[in-house]
Amino acid sequence: MSAVLEPAVADQLPSVSATQLVAGIQKVGRAVAAHGAVLITKHDQPAFVLMSVERYRELQRAAEPDLGALGGEFDAMLARMQGQGDALAEAFAMAPEAIGAAAVKAAKPSRRKTA
Repeated sequence: MSAVLEPAVADQLPSVSATQLVAGIQKVGRAVAAHGAVLITKHDQPAFVLMSVERYRELQRAAEPDLGALGGEFDAMLARMQGQGDALAEAFAMAPEAIGAAAVKAAKPSRRKTA
């Protein structure tokens, strides 16, 4: 199985073949420590990224949803929806003729001039 990797990522990381990895794990470990990650190739194609535990943890933290921010977004959305309650009550109180006129007005295409 061959993985396709963005060229920019491949250019940013030092590259090590699988053979070099087996033969020189200490050297590869030093490269990981120095750069945070190393690209492992197989048959000159990107195959793996070996990274430090700290870099892995950073990626894990970045992937976790920020529940505080999501909760804030939900609260703001709920407040906007609740603020529309008066308009909704007014719509339900409208006479059928008024609702029909509003629907016809909304359905008509706008007559804006185009250049």
